[in-house]
Amino acid sequence: MTPFAKFSLLAATTALLSTPVFAPAFAQGGGDFRDCLQGIKAEATRQGVPAAIADKAFQGLTPDQKVIDLDGRQPEFSLTYAKYVGGTVSADRIAKGQQKMAQHRALLDALQAEYGVPPQYIMAFWGIETNYGTYMGDFRVVRSVATLGCMTKRTVFFSNETVQALRILNMNHMTSEQMRGSWAGAMGNMQFMPSTFTKWAVDRDGNGRIDIWNSLPDAFASASNFLRGIGFKPGLPSSEEVFLPKGFPLDQADTTVEKPVKAWAAMGVKRAGGAALPASDEPASILLPAGFRGPAFIIYPNFKAVMNWNRSTLYALSVGILARQIAGGPGVQQAAPEDDQPLSRETVIDIQTRLARLGLYKDDTDGLLGPKTRSALRLFQQQTSLPADGHPSAETVRRLQAVR
Repeated sequence: MTPFAKFSLLAATTALLSTPVFAPAFAQGGGDFRDCLQGIKAEATRQGVPAAIADKAFQGLTPDQKVIDLDGRQPEFSLTYAKYVGGTVSADRIAKGQQKMAQHRALLDALQAEYGVPPQYIMAFWGIETNYGTYMGDFRVVRSVATLGCMTKRTVFFSNETVQALRILNMNHMTSEQMRGSWAGAMGNMQFMPSTFTKWAVDRDGNGRIDIWNSLPDAFASASNFLRGIGFKPGLPSSEEVFLPKGFPLDQADTTVEKPVKAWAAMGVKRAGGAALPASDEPASILLPAGFRGPAFIIYPNFKAVMNWNRSTLYALSVGILARQIAGGPGVQQAAPEDDQPLSRETVIDIQTRLARLGLYKDDTDGLLGPKTRSALRLFQQQTSLPADGHPSAETVRRLQAVR
């Protein structure tokens, strides 16, 4: 799993795509860990899990304090594009991805014919999630998700994940000791959450059980099925680097602005290197992850599918960049500005507070540099005659902090 993920990489997606959730009695207040487990067991049996399966999985189960500690840690800094992508897309990961793709070419080609997902994307997800299966996590998944479901604020989400984990034990003839993964419950080569497993996992090797830990046919087919299910379609990539023409209106470089690819081409946007964009009517957006001084990317509809895997824009860009290079394409040509520095959570909260004071920001001051904060920054930049790219450059932050 990429070291930059706060918790499970599939959490946001499974919250949307999982089976109907429930709130155990523990969620309404009162009770303890054992009471919470009994509520989860009741829901699991309602969904067809034999009581004996839940009893065995929960026998002697105690909360995992290490999981609680990890869940309570907040990242001190918001990573920049350069640091995130630089730490995710390495020369070694590209080389290993190419070697693994060649090694499993026949299987990957067969899966592409069936699901429409190019091999380089399966390799990119595999490389980013578990470094090609070399680190899948060694936490007991049932204990992790039960701890998070009963001992944290995300009760509904992780209680449902615990139910789905019990369903896997039942359908897959596994023991809770065998089912291991990340501290937040992501499992196997592709780091599926339990609810993602129960909805999308595939028994590709036909042995009667789905094993995303030890069977690469099962792992790759499950990833392909999941990607197709969340909207990945053959044709265009998820993203690619572009060069913007002189005078390009920076307020158009935003994920909320969509135009047909042909329209961006008509504005003078070209692929990095100077080639023309595809002659396509598909909707696309322009993204400047490091501001106007850094690289520009055009993001196609498949980018949204990648975002359904993980809601981080930088994660989705990394998948596209890594996939392109695994397939033999070029790396990113435009470097990020060297003075682009990570912002502390306290600094982002200060930025949001100041923007709110100016009437430009109306959302929570949560310390997260999301789209609404960037939109407010763009408005401030427009008011102060700065390049309106919505990026918190050192000059933008300095100007904002100077406002009294």
